[in-house]
Amino acid sequence: MEMFNRLSRLALGAALLGTGITDVLAAEPTIRELAKERGRFIGTILNSEWFNDAIEPEFEQIHKTQFNVVVAENEMKFDATEPQENEFNFAKGDKMVEYAQANGIRVRGHALAWHSQVANWVNNYAGQKDKLLAVLKNHIENVVGHWKGKVAEWDVVNEAVNDEYNAGWRSTNSVWYEGIGAEFLDSAFVWAHAADPDAELCYNDYSLEWGLREGSKASFVVEQVKRWKQNNIPITCVGTQTHIEIAHETTPQNVRALAKALAELGVTLNITELDIGFPKGSAGQLGAADYAKQGHLYRQFMDVFLEEPNMGEFVIWGLTDAHSWLDDQQGKTEGLLYDKQYKPKPAYDSIMASLNAHPASEVKSPYPESVFDTPCSGNCGDSTIAIKLATTASNLSMHLSGRTLTITGAVTAKVELFDIQGRPVFSAKNEKGSVELQGVSEGLYVVRVHEGSRNLLQRIAIK
Repeated sequence: MEMFNRLSRLALGAALLGTGITDVLAAEPTIRELAKERGRFIGTILNSEWFNDAIEPEFEQIHKTQFNVVVAENEMKFDATEPQENEFNFAKGDKMVEYAQANGIRVRGHALAWHSQVANWVNNYAGQKDKLLAVLKNHIENVVGHWKGKVAEWDVVNEAVNDEYNAGWRSTNSVWYEGIGAEFLDSAFVWAHAADPDAELCYNDYSLEWGLREGSKASFVVEQVKRWKQNNIPITCVGTQTHIEIAHETTPQNVRALAKALAELGVTLNITELDIGFPKGSAGQLGAADYAKQGHLYRQFMDVFLEEPNMGEFVIWGLTDAHSWLDDQQGKTEGLLYDKQYKPKPAYDSIMASLNAHPASEVKSPYPESVFDTPCSGNCGDSTIAIKLATTASNLSMHLSGRTLTITGAVTAKVELFDIQGRPVFSAKNEKGSVELQGVSEGLYVVRVHEGSRNLLQRIAIK
């Protein structure tokens, strides 16, 4: 089947060339296709704007066709799922799970026990150990139990190591540690495992990418994982968030060293929140060399990810620079794969280059093949193939809903539809912002939108 798919792509490219269309990017495989072939998961978050239906249609189109693992930006955290004591709100989390199931996407749960974004009512029990243990246990049992069998992996404990790099747990500004002590970490893993014995269970933190030197967060986490494993605490993975800047050139190899240290303990390392930002003051002053450097760093992380056999997930903390926490909260900018107009950056090209440079036969997966046989209730993200825009496409974009093709960025444009053999089957002029594809048979097609010298190609499925 895979050989047939590859031949189909080549045939499509040749057919398009025969019709005079020189951009064959529509025939490119997606990140998710290449990731699955290599037994890995590559994905990104669903921003809070998506949950509130306040995001551009391009977002979901790219998201579901390029990625095969997803995590909520905020909607599965404590304050979102239990805003009042023992009153749970799963609506937004359910929305993401249903979206993932419809598109064959793996789900990460983030996060169960964290000092931040705890519902305010929890602080009413500050210092009351038994009550706080009961609160945390009840929360984990209800949240993990609600999504049992639907969330493949949980960040059970998040950011519990302090920032002073003195090898200790975060002992201040944490209602869990101050009221319970380090015991809450062990308990959280035990309760999560009891609620869903099949879920992968992670410890997740930032600044693990700075290396395994004495006193570092990474070395402390490795020692704690060793203790957990010795005491039969059910931890299966560590997540390195990896929020970095363009100048942090040593971090990929530090992540490699961490992966190797955890491999000795039989634990998977996942990159869970990657972004590689520029200093915020550089916005508007960045050139091709800057974006190439960013791409080079992304490439190095992907190389490490594909070469270390105990790395399973590569999650970027955002899809487009148009929706990113970096500008508002991190003093950084433009750290993602797609720019604010949803055009792929050199970082995207670098991810693809790394995947293509690591043949599936040479990449060892930490998962059994059955993990990738994800059932889906929809089209598994194949209704439209998110592709790189033609270099002359400017701000042209298109979105298919039913049989209505909506076009933005053009006053008037010619719309042409080709079948998989490259034969023209439909032509119309966009004059009102949309074209109705009535009378076209169900099937897979390539759409070409062009206005003057600007061209945009996209593969769609009509049902």
